[in-house]
Amino acid sequence: MITYIIGTDTDAGKTFYGKSLIQKGHKVIKPIETGKDSFGDLIKSDTYGYCNLQNLTLEEVNLYFFKEPLSPHLASERDCIVIDKDRLLTFINDNEDCFIELAGGLMVPITRDYTQLDLIKETKGQVDLVVGNKLGCINHALLTLNILHREQIPIRTVYINDYGKDQTPMMLDNKKVILDYWHNLIQ
Repeated sequence: MITYIIGTDTDAGKTFYGKSLIQKGHKVIKPIETGKDSFGDLIKSDTYGYCNLQNLTLEEVNLYFFKEPLSPHLASERDCIVIDKDRLLTFINDNEDCFIELAGGLMVPITRDYTQLDLIKETKGQVDLVVGNKLGCINHALLTLNILHREQIPIRTVYINDYGKDQTPMMLDNKKVILDYWHNLIQ
């Protein structure tokens, strides 16, 4: 089964989580990345980081790497590149035994009429949800969990990213609320 890494929002820590999976011996790819021009050194990008950690070529990890740090639908339009849904599906299906980091959250549009949720549903994938443990994360996490549950998409795990910080009382409560909600959904 295809496993997607999605975040609750930007900078939730999907790549940090993906790198931890690589350290455990798993393959991780990122078919779409945006913001190519925002990296002073491309080696700092998620895609190149994954390539280096896994000794893979760019073509094995990434299909589309757009210039501006925007949602894929807009980044592709601004680069005058059409995201070919069939090509994307083939790339993902050819890599079904690995983890696939998506570009942001569940409802992010890949094209004007096709979201990451649509992609997950079409490929019958499961999800590893990454939640950045910060103010506002409860709402983002519960909304995402609700949609996944409503759409009957399996949630393999919920990873609460503490960003390497000592947990504050708020962070501890965020984690409890989110994980309790998830466990109640799957019972």
